[in-house]
Order: sequence, then C-alpha cells, then structure tokens
Amino acid sequence: MPSPAPKKRRGGDDPPPSSSDSEEGTTSSSSPSNESGTSESSSSGDDESENDGLPEQEQMKDVGGDEDSSSGSVSEEDEGVETNESTTISKSWAALTTHSPCYTGGSVIFSHPPSPSSSPSTSAHEQQHFILAQRGGDVAVIEASTGLLLRTVRKGRLFQGANDLSGDYDENEDAADDEDDMLDADDITAFALSPNNIDLVAVTRGHLVQKYSLNRSAVIDAEDKPAIKSTDEKEDRANHQSVTSISDPAKITFTFGKSGHRLPVTHVAFHPSGVFFATGSVDGLVKIWDVRSGYATHALHPTSSEVSGNRGRYAVTCVEWRQSASSLILAIGREDGSISIHDLLLNAHDTKKASMPLTVLRDHMSAVTCVAWSTEAGVGFNPTVSDAARGSRRHGGGVFFSSGRDSVVNTWLISEEESREPEPPKKKKKKTSKGDRGSPLSISYRRIRTLPVYEQVESMLLLPRRFRPTPDTKAQNKVLDRKDVVLATCGTKGVVRLWKATPGDKDSGAQQILSDLTPLLSETEGDAFGEENGGYTSLHLANVSTTHKSPLLVAVDAEHNMTFLHAQWESADAKLEFTKSRTIVGHNGEILDLSVIPSVGPSEQENDHHTIAIATNSSQVRLFGLEHTKEDEEDDSKVHTALSPRGLLDGHTAIVLSIDTSPCGRFVATGSKDRTMRLWEVATQKCVAVATGHTEALGSVALSRKVGCYDVGGKVAESGAGAFVVTASKDRTLKIWPLPGSAVLSQWSEGKGDNSLRARLSARAHEKDINIVTVAPNDALVATGSQDKQVKLWRPADLALHGSLKGHKRGVWDVQFAPHDRLVATASGDRTIKLWSMSDCKCLRTFQGHMQGVLRVRFLNGGLQLISSGSDGLLKLWTIKNNECESTIDAHDDKVWALDISPCGGALFSGGADSKIAVWRDTTKEREDAARDAEEQNILMEQRLSNHLRHKQYEQALELALELEKPNQVLKVLTEIVEKDAKRNEIVTLRKHAASWSVDVLKQILRYCREWNTRARNSHIAMLVVKAVVTTVPAVKLASYEGLPEIMAGILPYAERHFERLDKMVGNSYLLDYTLFSMGSLHGSNTDSYNEWLEKSKYLLPPSEAEGRIQVGGSLIVHGKTTEETDESEDEVLTIGTAESDDGDDESSSGSSSEE
Repeated sequence: MPSPAPKKRRGGDDPPPSSSDSEEGTTSSSSPSNESGTSESSSSGDDESENDGLPEQEQMKDVGGDEDSSSGSVSEEDEGVETNESTTISKSWAALTTHSPCYTGGSVIFSHPPSPSSSPSTSAHEQQHFILAQRGGDVAVIEASTGLLLRTVRKGRLFQGANDLSGDYDENEDAADDEDDMLDADDITAFALSPNNIDLVAVTRGHLVQKYSLNRSAVIDAEDKPAIKSTDEKEDRANHQSVTSISDPAKITFTFGKSGHRLPVTHVAFHPSGVFFATGSVDGLVKIWDVRSGYATHALHPTSSEVSGNRGRYAVTCVEWRQSASSLILAIGREDGSISIHDLLLNAHDTKKASMPLTVLRDHMSAVTCVAWSTEAGVGFNPTVSDAARGSRRHGGGVFFSSGRDSVVNTWLISEEESREPEPPKKKKKKTSKGDRGSPLSISYRRIRTLPVYEQVESMLLLPRRFRPTPDTKAQNKVLDRKDVVLATCGTKGVVRLWKATPGDKDSGAQQILSDLTPLLSETEGDAFGEENGGYTSLHLANVSTTHKSPLLVAVDAEHNMTFLHAQWESADAKLEFTKSRTIVGHNGEILDLSVIPSVGPSEQENDHHTIAIATNSSQVRLFGLEHTKEDEEDDSKVHTALSPRGLLDGHTAIVLSIDTSPCGRFVATGSKDRTMRLWEVATQKCVAVATGHTEALGSVALSRKVGCYDVGGKVAESGAGAFVVTASKDRTLKIWPLPGSAVLSQWSEGKGDNSLRARLSARAHEKDINIVTVAPNDALVATGSQDKQVKLWRPADLALHGSLKGHKRGVWDVQFAPHDRLVATASGDRTIKLWSMSDCKCLRTFQGHMQGVLRVRFLNGGLQLISSGSDGLLKLWTIKNNECESTIDAHDDKVWALDISPCGGALFSGGADSKIAVWRDTTKEREDAARDAEEQNILMEQRLSNHLRHKQYEQALELALELEKPNQVLKVLTEIVEKDAKRNEIVTLRKHAASWSVDVLKQILRYCREWNTRARNSHIAMLVVKAVVTTVPAVKLASYEGLPEIMAGILPYAERHFERLDKMVGNSYLLDYTLFSMGSLHGSNTDSYNEWLEKSKYLLPPSEAEGRIQVGGSLIVHGKTTEETDESEDEVLTIGTAESDDGDDESSSGSSSEE
C-alpha cells in the first residue's frame, strides 16, 4: 500500500494558551469554532456576524457552495476521486491499545507475591500481577506486565478495547449510580491492599472507611451453572474472575463508618495476616481496625503534650507493620522526626496500656519517610534471651532501619532482655489473656550507625535475597556476599542507590554486630531521573509477570512515571549495573501533536513495530514504541500490545507545539514556544541542529518528503536541491531552512562544528496566525493554512505564491496533500473537510458530519479515503468517491489534536486533550471474513432447520431456530408442537422444553412471546408458551432473573385484552346456541330432522331445563316463555347461565322441546 501523505502540523494558537501568547486570534481553551470566531472577529467581524445569523444547515450549504461550479467538470473530479476497484475500501477500525492516564500522583501499591506456602502447582498465568495507583480521586488497576489501565475501582473499565469502536467511558452514564451512592462520592485519599490481593481498604476525604472487593463475588447462580462440589472447584471458578480480567467496578463489601480522624487520612497499612489494618492521619492519630468485627480496636496518639497546640508537626508520615503474622508490632513515623514502636500483644487485656508505645526514637531531625526490620538470619541475634521468650515474642532479627528527609539512614540495634525485677508478694492469680503471657522481656532500640546520604530520602527498602543479583564467581561473592544486608534508597536527587552492610560476630559488641552501610550500586547520570525533574517519590519491589525470571525494583518519579530496574552483573566481571527494563508513563498531560517515525530496515512494512514522537504540553518530546509482550511464554495466544516509552528529546525551554518526522526515519523536527526549531537524530536522541529567527512561537514545522535528498550536502543543499525544513510562526511568516546533509548532521551530533541553521527564504504568508504547514510528496509545493480562512500554495524554490484556496468560513487547522493525485484536503473550524484541485484551486468535494470544528485530516488507501478528527472527540472515516462517512469512532473525551498513520497504512494513532493516546488497526478484512463465514454457517444451519421441519423433528428444529434467532421459525415450530399436544389435550412436550431452557433462552423466547402476543392470530401460541414456563419454573426463580419480570410485564396488557375479546366471543356464542336451539319449535310435530341436527350439534354446554328456565350453559339471561308454563307466568325468564347440568336434565330438556 502506498505511503500516506506527509503529516500536518498545528498552529501557533494550539492549547494550552499562555498569558504571554494572548495575541489577536489566539485562543484554545474553547471549541475550535469559538477559537476561530474569536480570532476572526477582530478583523472580520462583519463576516462572522453574517454567518452566525444564518441557520446551521444554511451555513453548511454556503460552505460547500464553491464546489457546485467545479463538480460539473468531470475531468477535474476524476483526476483524483475515481477509485480503484481492486483496492479494498476501509470501513472499520478497532482499538489495538490505548495509553490513558493511570497515575496522577499519590500512593502506588504492587500486588503481593504468592506466599511461600502456596501450592507450587499453581500455573504462572493464574498468578495476578497488577498495580494499584491513585488516579485523581479514584484508584486505577494497572496491568503490571504491560502498563495498561484495566479499570478503576469506582468506575470500572474506561475503554472497552479492540472489540468496541465506541468504547470510551461516558461519565454521564454513571451519573445515576453516583446519585444512588452518595457515600462513594468523596475522593479517596489513602488505600491499602490486603495480602490476599482481593480486598482493598480505602479512606475518603470525608473520613469514610470502606472495604472493596477487587474480584467478583464467588456466589454462582445455581440455575446457570452446576453446583460446586468441592473446594478445589470453587477455587478454579474464582480464577476465572481474577482482578485483571474483570471490567466492572469494584463492589463495596463493608463500610466501617467514619474513621474518627479530624484531618485527612494519608496512610493505610495492612497487617501481614490481613486481619488488622492501620490508618494514619495528618492529625497524628493512628487507629487500628479489626477487619472481622469492623471496629477500631486501638487509638495510638502522639506522646507529646504539645500535640493540641501544633498538630501538623506530628502528622503521620509512615506506618509500617513488622512482616510477621504471629506478632502485632507497628512503627509510626511522624513529621517531627519521631518513631513510635508499638507492640499490641503486650498488655492485650488493657487497651489503654496496649496503646502506649514501647519506645519513642527521636534521633531524626526531620520527617521520617521509611522504616524496616531486618529479616536476615543472624543479624542482631541476642543469645541472652531464652528460647521460650524468643519463641513467644521477638522484634525482628535484631536490627531496625529508618530514613528521613534529614538526609540520613539510621541503623538501630534491638535488645531483648529478660526482666530481673524482684518478685512481688504472692497474690491471688488473675486471669490473663492469651496474648499477654506475662511480658517477660525488656525491649530497647539503640542507634548504632548513621549513614549520610546527602539527599532527602523519600523511600527506603530492605531487599530480600531473591531481589538481589546472585554471585556466581568468587570475585562477585567478595562484592556481595549472601549474608550481607542490602538497602535501596531514592530521593530528591533522582538517583536509585543500593547500600550493603556486612554482619559481624555475634559475640562482639553492639558496634560490631553490623558494619557501616557502604555504596554498592547507583544509577548512572544518564539513566537517573535527576534532581532538576523533581527526583523520585517512592520505591517498590515487584514481580511484574512470569516473563521476568527475577523480581524488579520499581522507582516512581515526580512526573508520575514508573521505571523498572534490574540489578545484574556485567558478564563475568565483579561489577554490578542497573538495567532499565521499561517504564510505565502514568500521565502525559495534554497531547498536542504526534508523528509516526518510519522504521528503518526490513521492518518498515510490519505493523507490529512502530515508534511515535509525542508533544505532551511540555518542553520535552516523548518517544513511545508499540511493543508486544506475552503473558505466558508457553501460550502464544495471550499477547498484550502496549505503548512503552523509548526515550526523551530534551532541549527546548518552552512547550513544544509541533512535530514532524523525515520519511527516512532518521530525523525529527520540533517547533516550540521558545521561538526555535530543533532537529533531532532518532538513533542518538540528540539535537543535531537549531534554527532561530522567528519572533514568535513556532506553531508548525514540516520536513521535506524526498528520502534521497537527506544525503545531499554542500553547495547543492544550500541552493535548495537538498532536504529542507519549513517553519511557520505566530509572527505570520514562513521560512525555509536547508539541511547540510546527513554526514554533516552526524558530525554536529558529536559536537563538531556550528549546528545553527540559516534561513534561505522567508516571506509573510498570511494576515493572521498560521496554524499548519505541510510539504507535498514530491517537494514541489508547500501549503499553509491560517486563521484568515485561506490555504495558500507556495513553490519552495523561491517561495512564490502558486495559488490560494478560498471557501472555508472559519480558520483552517490542517492541510494535507494526496499521496499520488494533485489534490489537497483541508480541515477547518467550520466543521467541514474540503477536497481541492491543485490545477485550478477549485473545491471538488465537501464532507460534513462533525459536530464541532475539524482539527486533523489524513489520506487513506492511496488517496481513496480520508480520516478526520475534531473537537467533538470523534474520528470519522470518509470515502471520497461517494462522499459518505463509513465509520465514526468515539475515541476521546476531548479535542483530538493529534492524528497520524503508519507508513504501511495499517495503524492509526490519535491523541487528544484528554491525555489519551489510542492505537487503531484496520479490521475491515477481518469483519468481512467473519461476516462471510457467518453467512455460510447461517445457510448451513437454515438448511438443517428446513430438514428437521420436513422430517417433523421439532425438538432439534426448535434449538436451531433459537440459535439462528429466527422468531418466525420458532413460532412455526412451537405451533407444530402445540398442535401435536392438542390431540392429547395437554402441553407435555412444551413443558418438557421449558424445563430444559437456560435463563438466556427463557428471556429470548419470552421476548418473542411478547411480540407474538401483540397479534391476535399468534396470541394463542404465546399464551401456551407462557403457561408452560410459569407452570414449570417456580415464580420466585423467574422473578430473580434480571430483566425477566419486565418482559412478563410487557406480555400482561395484551394478554388481558385478548382474554376480554375471547370472553365476549364465548358469551356471544351462547346466544347463538340458544337461538339455534329455539328454532326447533318451528318444525311443528315433525321433529325428526331437528333431532337429527341436534344430535350432530356440539354445544359449549348442553342445554337443560330447571325450574321452568331453559339453560344453555352461558351467563347471558334471555327473557321468554315455555310452552308448558305459559299460563302460569307471562314473563318467564330463560337464562343462559353457568348452572351445572346432568344427563337427566339434558333428556328432560330434549323431551320438552319435542313436545313443543
């Protein structure tokens, strides 16, 4: 497939606007229509007011008025509009992957690794690896192996993925749910994940404590699925509803109520047992909660008496449990630098005493950020403690670490000694709780080491052995011994460091138990995040997927990125290094522009490997790559596609507004608000050239499109025969900058020579801001679009004006050249896309459909189609030949500023003001193949259905008709079944079927019955089916099925109407019977023929005579006289009632008639 046209660029007034850039016609926070209207009103208010006064449809007609004169010219239109029948027209695109904001700052929690006691037979793909991160006032669930945002705790899945073209989350759809649950409306300020990786405890800004379940309830509908017979089967079913496979919001399983804190809760920590959790607040209070009872068991206050006067000084900065399920030891760090150590098992019978700290450590001079107990065997072992006491209660392995913003890491020795106090006089023994056990130990913490780190430590981790590189040689063993204690720290300088300490002799003094912490490994200057960017905020240990054979160290930085680091040995050398595995970008900000970088080499035609450059409302340009990762190495079907960062282009001093890439894939040009254009080499990610000369921000840049020109250098390049860059600025000028050739640019990247570019030509192009500049595929023309509603074509050789395209009613946001034909497509704020002929500058086609301004347009399928994006957040696919919109993709929640297509045409990239990047793939062929296969299968099944009906195999025919969703065939089959049962005056077969129908089939058939019941001739079958259902399935069960009561309610009104009609018909039939019966008296004495007719007649109820009245089995009363009682009563009443009759009555009635 031919390459698409070169990429368009954004204008100088792209969002977000700056106060210093508030020039005439420059606004971006409103819709494009308003933007254009605002800018145009300054100089052409009469035009705007004239257009705004017209109805919307008339304005659209005026916009397309220019093509009327040109559409009659067949030769011009056929020049680029005629399609090639052999080319498949694209009709559908599906999301391949999306990169949505998943982390906006705050807490980050990784799923807990499987416990050592878990079964080794558990398959790798059943292990859940996910990340919980704060996303605004919600909590995002992120897939750890790919970095994809799966869902949020409160709203569920935000993007449905590849099978839904309109898969964006609509906040309006959940408005009713939010109103129903006002308790869930406040932002979540702190949360913690239970060790079972299922329960999540969250505290809101309104101090409400709630427990969520991250997977679906284990309750299985007994009617839909077979009963669970064993615990293993229950666990297997639970695996199918894992945290990472659910798209629904998390369910609130329990509400603890108000937290009792007076200020916001900032920390929540679960005990390793999952039974208790702690909440810490800015007011300095820490509360312990029991998950089982739902109540707070302890309140741990700061020990100072000055708390009430200066509460903020004692704000909780860290809460950490000792990682042992058999103890309840808790450390609380506060803003004043103190650390309170609590053992809740001491004095368990007395809550007040148990809430008092064992000791308070006050050696830090600033806020304490992290604490950790050493779990390494042999460190800090105290042989004076008896085995009984040690078995009952031990504080870790004897060493405790703490770090703070005072730039130090302290090492504390834990001493546990048996109490030697004299025994008091014997008294009557009191019952003690199981957790008290007499408290035979005296526990103390003593600082033995202080390590100056020379940066504010924001996070510290104690690395278990499985997180360390394993030494294989003696030299490596000298660097890192198995017994060494390893710490990882990070802070404001943005460098991850590893420290080690070697355990000493157990019999030595306290100072010799553990050596000083010495540097083991640190990030290099090039790999570190850096202090100028804000540094790191936290460190985590994580097993992210089964593809990683060893766990990783994850560093979270101030720009909300999560970097995965792996410490490993450099080949056989005794030297460690950090290897960056990948990075999850938590938040990009507003996407202003993006461009696909063509691949260099044989992978150019592959859709699996793409690199894109993205301008993200910052001075940096981010490079992302489309990568595929396997969830399981042995299962190729479970492959995830995700965008992963591949680097940064850092050099501008202001926001980057526009990006363009060279067709050879070696260079990227960027334009910024700092009034410069920079040229970058993709391979080295270095700036190779800088162009200065504009007096205002550069709104758009474009590189020449001929691949071979980039190797041209020397005077030939300076004369304009080589590659060049075109820049357009808010100063309304257009400049052309020749490039010196790839050889010279490579030297410039190494720092050799002056890398400044000089403008060869410059011209004032428009009267208003220039929004876009683009270059034709053959470099013969340059097109510019402006807020003055015009598109101008220029010859790059001398910047002479080739022609102007006039016809838009608002500013032009994008211009694109067709890849092969002499056509130009333009997108405007007037909500239209126009197709122009370059030969005579006339409009050939106008495409209308966007609800707001159109911001971007691209050619597809060699110029046969267009795809556009607008301020309404929609992407639209157009076919040029018939002017029809083939598909509308609801891709974004805000303006779609960025749009580009891969060189092979198989992937589409879009980015918008909602910070979302979406990757789309063409699914037209797949859908056509699927439709063709479905049609073939449908024909086969219809033939089978016909065969079953012909052979009167109604049971098989009913199943096929339901599967094919053919109501008429289902009605025909059910009619045959009913007629078959009518011979036995029963509906046995129908009831048999109803008993075997699943819930979905029941709903399907009852929906059909609801439709059939609207017509009198089908109501009989519908009512018999309903009767079979309600007499076979219990009413309680039917009422419990979702949606079924509503269907039954829809059947009821027509059913009542039909019964009224039948009841009236039956009543009328009784009168007919009576009339026919009374006609027997007209025969006189000759009653033979009448009796013969009477024997052959079938009355609804046989006539009878009782108490002088003739009864013919109805409810209608008819007045009349009998022949025998005429003299007794002149007004004898003959009734058609419901009185019971017997054979004797029938005979007497017949005899009476004969006598008459």
